[in-house]
Amino acid sequence: MVFGWGKKKQETQEPATDNLAIGELDSILSAKKEELRKKIITQSKPLFSEIERELNFIYKIIGHLKNDDLKVDDIEKILRVIVVRAKTEVIDVISKESTKSLPPVLTFDDVLKTEAASSHTLKKIGDVLGKHSRVIHVFAKKYAQDLKDHLAFITENHVIITKMLGDHSSLESSSGMIRDLVSKIYSSKQEIKDIENHIAKLRESDDSSQKLCESTQKQIEDMRTSSEHTKFLELENQIKQIKLQEEHLDKQIDDEFSKVSRPLGKYVYVTSLDKSLKLILEKLVERPSQVIATESKESIVTILESCMKGIVSGTVSVKETDKSVDHITHLMSELDGLIRQKKNTQSKIQEIEKQAFTYDGKKLDSLEKQLSKSKSDSTDAQAKIKNLQSELEQKSSQKQKLFQDLRSSLERLGIRGELVE
Repeated sequence: MVFGWGKKKQETQEPATDNLAIGELDSILSAKKEELRKKIITQSKPLFSEIERELNFIYKIIGHLKNDDLKVDDIEKILRVIVVRAKTEVIDVISKESTKSLPPVLTFDDVLKTEAASSHTLKKIGDVLGKHSRVIHVFAKKYAQDLKDHLAFITENHVIITKMLGDHSSLESSSGMIRDLVSKIYSSKQEIKDIENHIAKLRESDDSSQKLCESTQKQIEDMRTSSEHTKFLELENQIKQIKLQEEHLDKQIDDEFSKVSRPLGKYVYVTSLDKSLKLILEKLVERPSQVIATESKESIVTILESCMKGIVSGTVSVKETDKSVDHITHLMSELDGLIRQKKNTQSKIQEIEKQAFTYDGKKLDSLEKQLSKSKSDSTDAQAKIKNLQSELEQKSSQKQKLFQDLRSSLERLGIRGELVE
């Protein structure tokens, strides 16, 4: 009968295939769902027919119950009212529900509608019988078992239909999970490809940086071992030595002027010199060694003579007038020699710098900066490659896990085969 039929296996397994492309899974799942729907439509039709037939039997039973007085006249009045009320409600509800025609089943949507209708009918009948179960079993005992048996047939058939629809829902849920896994695999595949492309570009950049390092290093070595560079180093050393001499000379000049620094400093505030000479005076007070090579001797002499006149006249107040005058007089006598030495030293430095200028020292500096940058670029690229390789391993492991999950999900649906991208 229907119960044996209902125990038939609801799932069929797909034959194993050698290769199963994940790009084809969507169509495979759609075909499987369509096949299951057709099977549900075919198998549910006789079940709904049996349910309808059982409802007709129940309706006939209710017809007999309706015409049966149940001998309520023999029981006390209060109990009689309860029994009559229960009988009336059972007859009204079941008569209404059992005469409803179930919708015809032509499509899968029809199955859903018919299942919902039968479920509603079953619940209504079950609820009213459950509500008045004691009355029916005591006062309508001869109908109770028949109602129970027919209702059990309906319930069993309905359970089978519900199970088939549950299988369909499970398939849809599994299909959604599988499609989600496929989508994640594609995303993971693209991420891995992007990382691999990034690593390839970084390796090209690293190779380029290393080659540039080697070529730059060779250029630097060639420049440093050249005769021009040797000559340049010699000139630099000469400049260094002369500048040491210049520092010594500057100290000597500053020491000479320091002997008259106090009267010169006071003269700044009382001088009647014009603006240009006053500026030279202020510089002489600050750093005379830097002034005598840039300003004319006549201007310096004019300033010193004017300061000396101020000392003699008392305009410039000093403790020892004669001593200050002697220092200024001595300084003016030494001025020619100091200026000549300062200018000679500067001329020597300029001449040697002119010779050194013919050597392209900036090129060497540029090459050294280029070498430093290319080394830094290579180190940076290698560090990024290392981080990306670690990320690539992680992504590959995640992708493998997604494949394992996908394979397990497919096997649970009976879809087997070697997964290929």
